This record gives sequence, structure tokens and C-alpha cells, in this order.
Amino acid sequence: MSTVLALLPAALAASGCESTRAQAEKLTQEGDRAFAARGLRVGAANRDVEIVERAVVSDVNGAAAVVVLRNGGGRALGDVPVAIAVKGANGKVLWRNDAPGLEEGLTHVALLAPGRTVTWVNDQILLAAGRPTSLAARVGAGDPAPTAAAAVDIAVEGARLEGDPTSGVTALARAVNRSSVAQESLVIAAVARRGGSVVAAGRAIVPRLRANDAERFQVFFIGDPRGAELTFDAQPSTLGGAR
Repeated sequence: MSTVLALLPAALAASGCESTRAQAEKLTQEGDRAFAARGLRVGAANRDVEIVERAVVSDVNGAAAVVVLRNGGGRALGDVPVAIAVKGANGKVLWRNDAPGLEEGLTHVALLAPGRTVTWVNDQILLAAGRPTSLAARVGAGDPAPTAAAAVDIAVEGARLEGDPTSGVTALARAVNRSSVAQESLVIAAVARRGGSVVAAGRAIVPRLRANDAERFQVFFIGDPRGAELTFDAQPSTLGGAR
């Protein structure tokens, strides 16, 4: 989603010193908020949610983590936190998704319906050193999802691969909203498996998907998806108001 910043004329202060002081106070307040920000924290593991699969893949562009979750409980959960630790040789932790300011989709699953399996991908992992070899994950409690969330239905259709190893292999597809609830910043996870193993993963974000409409999207992969089986998981980002 693009953001437009409007430049508005500033009010004139009584003197240059007062204006400078006001600016300094504002910057101090903003700095205090930044230092006070906290990253993801997950306490006790959610006993209703099973981690069915976890994997990490990497290439020259970075690394991607894949966690497949199943809600074995009797109620739908929203904003479910997923903490991950990417590990290298000898179990050394190379990266965690606990830094302040990360996008919500990189730390939480939007919706876990009862009895359903959901694939979550974090493709924004940049490692300073070391090659990832394993992934640890912990799922937190989340919040009860509204009943209306069950009526939201989003499908992925017409997926195909394009490109080459030099310019990058991507997947092109359509997200189809079969419900009356418009979606904002819809995250779609894509995973490529070969012989049952994850060989590539990525995400796409659809800025806006209108009710009963469709939008095209593109996934840039970490890893090589050629010749692999592709699966997509589109989760509703807006849960309320469904009929």
C-alpha cells in the first residue's frame, strides 16, 4: 500500500528560539516512543494450535521461514502471534522476528479457523552471517475471532510461474474475494514443495481487494520454485461485517 505524505504549512512561532525548542521537544517525544516500542513476545504456547510443519529456505536474496499451523480447538482465533528463531550450524540462533516495528503479517497469523490448517510465511529474513539450517517456532494465544469471520472466503486462481533464475522466478495469480467484506493489505503466502520438502517460499500483499471482486498479484520467491508443487494461503485481513 502506498502512503502519501502531505506537506502542510507550519504555524509561525513567536520567535526562532521557541520554534527550535518546540521542534526539539517533538523529536525527543518521538525518540522516547521509539525506544519504548517492544517487539514480539510470546509466553505460554497455545495448546489448541499444532505446528504441523516448519522449514526455512535461503538464497542470495535472503531467507524465508514457513510454519504450517492447525487449530485443533473449537473456536476461531485472530491475530495469533508466531515467534520464530532461525538457527544455523550447531543450533546457533541467527535471527528472530522479535524486533520492534515489524509488519503485523511477519509476526502474527490473521485468522485460524477451528479444524483448519494455515500456512504462514516470513520472507523478510536478512542474515548477517551463517546459513540457516533449522527453524524453531512458538505460537501464542491470540484473540477470539468474530463469528462473522467464518463467512469470508478468499481463493487463489490461475497461478503460473514466470521469469528465469537470472531475473528471478515469480508466481502470477488472482486473488478472488467471494464474500461481501472488502480486504485491506491482504497477505498471501506461497510455498513450493518438491518431493514433500519446502524448496521455495514467498508472500504477496494485495493493497485492496473489493467485495465480490478479484485482483492480480505477484509473488517473489526465496528459493527456486521451478518444477515444484505450488500452494497458496490467502487469509482474510478484515474479519468483521460479513453476512
